[in-house]
Amino acid sequence: MMTDTTDLNALRFTGIRALYGEEGFLKLQRACVLVAGVGGVGSWAAEALCRSAVGKLILIDPDTIEIKNSNRQLHTTADTIGQFKADALAQRLKSINPALTIESRKTMLNPDNLPSVLSDCPDYAIDAIDDIAAKCALCVFLKQRGTTFIISGGAGARIDPSKLHIDDLANAHGDGLIKHVRDILRREYNFPKGGRKLGIVCTYSTETPRYCNELGKGLPRFGASMPVTASAGLLLASYIISRIVDN
Repeated sequence: MMTDTTDLNALRFTGIRALYGEEGFLKLQRACVLVAGVGGVGSWAAEALCRSAVGKLILIDPDTIEIKNSNRQLHTTADTIGQFKADALAQRLKSINPALTIESRKTMLNPDNLPSVLSDCPDYAIDAIDDIAAKCALCVFLKQRGTTFIISGGAGARIDPSKLHIDDLANAHGDGLIKHVRDILRREYNFPKGGRKLGIVCTYSTETPRYCNELGKGLPRFGASMPVTASAGLLLASYIISRIVDN
């Protein structure tokens, strides 16, 4: 009977070994990935990484789970309301793979604390945070460190996951969040202009956003569809998985 952790993971991830080969599986087992923001997009990315045999995850998110997250966030159940998102997700992922090494950091990232919070930044990262200033600063920080990473564009206010794409920031169009990030990186951080690539890969949607017309009922300006937010998270994870295996 198998009891060794290595043997159990080899069995647990039989499908991953068949898909990527033994060498690819071992690369995934040795990899560490940072996931910044584990909400409607990042929670799905993190689970995809876990289920794809990634050996270590660092989850960063300061927020707690609210009942309003039920429409899109993987870790939201009736039992997790009020828990920290990073902690609830870490517990879930450990139940999937008990051998997973995982850290949850309940920290709000900002341009000033990145060097201290991410002093041990791994070689791979996914950005799924909404704060534009922090998002831009994180892009610069990760690029300067030589980290392989991908950032998430806007996934809210859309209903069609087939309109999601992956490309360089310079080529992304139709996504307001990505446009803001691109403009700030060019204006404040001296990234290339004139349509030249920025060397930062992102997910983005070309679907026209749908905004709420009934704000008087206490509804948000826009909602979110789990098929879209989850698909964005899976795209982020697939990009990182490919980079790990191909490295």
